[in-house]
Amino acid sequence: MRFEVVRALRNVKYLVFLVVTPVGLYLAYGRGAGAAPAMVAMAVYAAAGGGLIGSGGGVAEDRARGWLRQLKLTPLADAQWLAGKIVQGVLMIVPGVAGVSLAAVFAGDVRLDAGRWAALLLLMLAGSLPFALLGLLLGLTMRGKSAQVGIVVVFFALAAVGGLVGSGALPGVLESVRHYVPTYSLAQAGFSVLDGRAPGATGLAVLAGWTVLGAGAVLMRWRRESGAR
Repeated sequence: MRFEVVRALRNVKYLVFLVVTPVGLYLAYGRGAGAAPAMVAMAVYAAAGGGLIGSGGGVAEDRARGWLRQLKLTPLADAQWLAGKIVQGVLMIVPGVAGVSLAAVFAGDVRLDAGRWAALLLLMLAGSLPFALLGLLLGLTMRGKSAQVGIVVVFFALAAVGGLVGSGALPGVLESVRHYVPTYSLAQAGFSVLDGRAPGATGLAVLAGWTVLGAGAVLMRWRRESGAR
């Protein structure tokens, strides 16, 4: 897991996409009266993108290169590999979330007590789990560069429908769908914590549902992948 995290952190595209971009968007549009809500939105941006790309970004390439077949010859158990990739996806959100938080404090003059800062960080870490599982599923399903493109497309779709980019109501049925999208649920939970309230049960249930479905899909796909070998 340490090897994979270090490898990802050396990827300049990762740092630009998941650290520089949310911090830059916050500095450009998030200051002023809406500084704190903008911080939460960009933290969710970093958490969703970090989970998706952190866990799934390198899996497709490793499959194409035969690296996963090599791992099957080592004492590393399947459960250890899967757990390591999921934990990696969760850990990869830390640079982006930290960068947005620091920008909010020093440029947006956001002031929260220690309890709310801790609650927000724990929420982002836990809330990134369904995205890490989804990224891993895409990495195990798609191959090579197509997987990277697919992960980015899924991320921007979730960001747009979840309200992380843009503003106002969505057209037609999309406005109803957004309430069942994990990015929207995580952002709403973050806004609740920001106001000193407990996150709503509906939003937490949506995140839990995505996590359970993602875990089941990853296990099924991994068993099929292992059986193919």
